[in-house]
Amino acid sequence: MPYVEVTVLGSGGVMPTSERLTSSFLVYDWRGYTVLLDAGEGAQIHLHQSPRSVHDIDLILVTHEHGDHVNGLAGLLQSMSVTRREKPLTIAGPKSVVDFARETLEATSGRLGFQVNYLTLEGEGSLLLYEVGGDKLLAKWAPACHTTESLAYRLEWRPRPRIRAEALKSIGIRPGPWISELLRDGEAKIGGAVVRLEDVVEPAKGASITYTGDTAPCESIIELARESTLLIHDSTYSSELEDEAFSRGHSTAEHAALVAGEAGVESLLLFHVSPRYRGYEAWRLYREALALFPKTMLSWDLQRIQVRF
Repeated sequence: MPYVEVTVLGSGGVMPTSERLTSSFLVYDWRGYTVLLDAGEGAQIHLHQSPRSVHDIDLILVTHEHGDHVNGLAGLLQSMSVTRREKPLTIAGPKSVVDFARETLEATSGRLGFQVNYLTLEGEGSLLLYEVGGDKLLAKWAPACHTTESLAYRLEWRPRPRIRAEALKSIGIRPGPWISELLRDGEAKIGGAVVRLEDVVEPAKGASITYTGDTAPCESIIELARESTLLIHDSTYSSELEDEAFSRGHSTAEHAALVAGEAGVESLLLFHVSPRYRGYEAWRLYREALALFPKTMLSWDLQRIQVRF
């Protein structure tokens, strides 16, 4: 059964603490494709405590250049190098992030020992990450509303339609993998009967994960997150600090809940928790969001969430 696993490597914001490292999420799907969303300081420490390794990562999507989202990148690349990674790695994000990785970190194949591909992203767009056996994974992006150029990302899985065996049997046709190939053009004559693809397939329900990075409440985020299975949204502050949140390009937990409701997402995960909320103080953010959006979760480091579809 197709599934996606999200591991929280860093749920905090601004600076790492003994309770929370800074922003980083590892997304792994049933085909083994692995995406790292941001690389906050210490990301690889928690990566080593997860079921995955630095060698699993295929793509790193970075939202923006602030340190609590990129300071773990150098350590990750070095660990990949000293453990003799061979497969190529792609790093994508705004121009400032790509310049930082390429120039400041000197992240070249000659230095690291493996190929690094860079993608400079801007505005809105999408990219096909893979298509295997009819299953597709797309990455989409749109501007966030932060104090510097920043992008939010959506990972969208589109499984291939499934042939309904009972529909074939009802018209006297033996099910088998050969049916999909035979119906490639939409219909075919099988055993004297004309069989149309739409009559015997069931569209598969996909899944999508939207990750905001740092952002104030934002129309572009709402559109990007529309009907997402999981929305991972900036929730830096409690409601009493709303003015500070706006001035610094962040959201309160209530803001995140309102965006989740307007976008029609299935579940909301609060992250980028300010270090001022220690221990059980962080539950204050959870309670504020929960009052507005029932399917809310509060993130913590090394939390694992599975999405099945």
